[in-house]
Amino acid sequence: MKTLIIIRHGKSSWDHPELKDHLRPLNQRGVNNAFSVADELIRLDVKPSLFLTSPAVRALDTAIILATKMDYPLDKIATDANIYEASVSELLEGISEIGNEHETVLFFGHNPGFTNLINRLQSETLFNLPTCGTFAIELPIDDWSEIACAKGQKCFSLIPKELD
Repeated sequence: MKTLIIIRHGKSSWDHPELKDHLRPLNQRGVNNAFSVADELIRLDVKPSLFLTSPAVRALDTAIILATKMDYPLDKIATDANIYEASVSELLEGISEIGNEHETVLFFGHNPGFTNLINRLQSETLFNLPTCGTFAIELPIDDWSEIACAKGQKCFSLIPKELD
């Protein structure tokens, strides 16, 4: 059994419209929501063995906040440029390359790919994963390479505005 915890990046800042999209940082609400999600994951006793993130600043910063709160080593956060603007098939391909020593993975990235991925991996329809929204799926696989054919079960979801 593998668990994939899909986390959309926190709310980003538009204070500097000249920045390229992948360079936009989190705004204060995004930072606060990331701390709230981290606190809830700790309360749920989530023990990830891998943080995998898009290198976009807002996604990486969200991962760093959660890693800091959850005592996950910052130098062990893995980035994959293919997560940024990825389709579901591209996301599945990236997930399939995760090492099988990792049972629980926190996966940070972007919409619309993440909402579509959630809908592909389990039966509950999700219309939109909001910023810093978190959706955990337990997958009946022993090998991440089996992800493309997997149908999992929702474990929990976290919506930041419901945590405050």
